[in-house]
Formats: sequence, C-alpha cells, structure tokens
Amino acid sequence: MGPTSAVSIWAVGFQMVSPDRLGPYTGPSWSDLPIDILLSILQYLEVPQRVTFASVCRTWHNAAVAYGIPCSSVPWFMSWADLIDKKNVQGARTTCSFYHLLDVNKAYDVSFPRGCFVACCGASHGWLVLVNELSNLVLYNPFTMTMINLPPVTDFACVEAVYNKGSLEHYIFGNGRVHETNFLGTWFYQKAVLSCSPSKGVDSVVMIIHRDWLSFVKAGQSKWQVASTLPVRGSDRYTDCVYHDGRFYSVTLHGMVEEWNLDEPNGPTRKSRAPWTYSY
Repeated sequence: MGPTSAVSIWAVGFQMVSPDRLGPYTGPSWSDLPIDILLSILQYLEVPQRVTFASVCRTWHNAAVAYGIPCSSVPWFMSWADLIDKKNVQGARTTCSFYHLLDVNKAYDVSFPRGCFVACCGASHGWLVLVNELSNLVLYNPFTMTMINLPPVTDFACVEAVYNKGSLEHYIFGNGRVHETNFLGTWFYQKAVLSCSPSKGVDSVVMIIHRDWLSFVKAGQSKWQVASTLPVRGSDRYTDCVYHDGRFYSVTLHGMVEEWNLDEPNGPTRKSRAPWTYSY
C-alpha cells in the first residue's frame, strides 16, 4: 500500500460525523455510580452537602436514605449540652449533634463556624439563633451555612462595653457587674423567634426575650427596638414568645398573653388576650 492509500485510510478514520448519525449516548452517567461508591462519598460530606446530595437524582437519594440522611420534613433535635461542661478555647470550632425525632439512635454531627456558637436561644424556619463569642446574636442556617449578624448586645442601655487599647475587654451590666465577653450572652437571652425565613426575600422580624424585656429587630435595621419592659423587682417575667398568622404573641409567668403589632407608625402596639390574674 502506497503513501496515498495510507493517507486516505487515515483521513477516513478521522472524518467528521454529524450528531444525528451517532445515535443516543449510552455510556455511564453519574446516576449509574455503584451504591458502595456513593456511600463512600457521603461519609466525607458535612450535613448541608449530604442534604444537597440526596436531591441530585433518585439513585443518589436512595443512597442518602441508605446512609441515614433524613429526607423527610420531620424536625430535628439539636443538643449542645456537652458544650456547657467544656471550657472551649475562644475561637475554636464547635460541633453539635442533630438527632432525628423518629429515630433517636441516629445522630449527625454538624460543625459551626469558629466563634459563632456559645449558646442557642431559638430555632425558627430552619434557622438557629445563636449567641457568638461577643455575646451578640447571629442567625445561622446549618444546611446552607448562611450567617446573618443581628445588632450587638451593646444596643441595650443596661450593657456597656469596656475597651483596652482598642480591643473589647469585657462588659459592664446593670449596677456595675463585670462579665466576660463570651459569658454575658449565656444568660442574657432567654428566647428568640423569627417571623419567617430570612432567605424568602421578605421582611423578617426577630423577637427576643432578655431578662425583663421584650425587644425586636426587622430585616435591614441596625438597632434593637424595645417593645416592652416589666418592673425589675416585680414578680412577673416574660417566659415565652411565638409567631402565628402575622402576629407575635408573648406570655408572662403570671399568664398574661399579649398580641403584638410591630408595624404601627408610632411604634409597637399590643392587645391583652388573657387577663392578669393571681392564684393563691
């Protein structure tokens, strides 16, 4: 065979072929990965990536279920009790356990960014309300790892920050008591609740109970607004607050229930839904 023939054979072997003559692609795809490989991949992922993993396709979803990832709408239970007994190094990464309510033997470890988790004072719409190392509140979504900083604790008149050479050293609370920056928030906040998920693109509101006060902040605002205060030396205390059907509701130790409207131009207004009564 001469040179011309060789060139002709080479040219024919690499000629362009139109896509319609190739037929459907029948090679392997990501959804065809063996289950043992998918399970091996899952063990290297954090909880947020595992949830995303389960939504790729039916095969990956089945692998995630087999691995133990809860793919239902059943809420999870989060425990951070072990953090109370630990003297965590400031700036250390925190890991908490998430438990499936229908199978308490299944636990998932979730890591949080450094310094953002000293305590937790609420959970709403998939978001956690955490106390960071400066005793400020942050909203954190453990699945998307999104964090939103709320106004600082020094917004409240009862808390004063003390600086040393430009660095925050400690807080002075009330009548002059000194508290470390990462300790004040462990008892200052009692409860926090959200009106809706901040990721929905609508104006969300956070209401908190802190000691004898009830305060709130709206999305985009940089200051806490005080809605109500109870007498410091009185016998009543705010014990809980919830959001339902467009309104916040608060309840006190003595059973007083209040409905709040935070959209009034002259400030928040309230209606009493249960009379203030005493039982002896």
